[in-house]
Amino acid sequence: MTTTKRKVSVSLDEDLVAELEAGGEALSTQVNDAIRVELSRRRRHRLLDEMLAELEGTHGPADERLVQKYVELLG
Repeated sequence: MTTTKRKVSVSLDEDLVAELEAGGEALSTQVNDAIRVELSRRRRHRLLDEMLAELEGTHGPADERLVQKYVELLG
């Protein structure tokens, strides 16, 4: 799958850039991959919140210990 690229300018902490550049892979590729991973994580959390709200509406409040357990598992 070919994705259209859009050139943008961002400012990154110098230590992060140095570490990314030391890896040998293109900086843009690494930043793109990191953003993809973060957005995926955010989607999972949003979907979990939606699912918990739906379950709470049907079955009452969730056990907070279980919620915390699964939040930790999802990172």
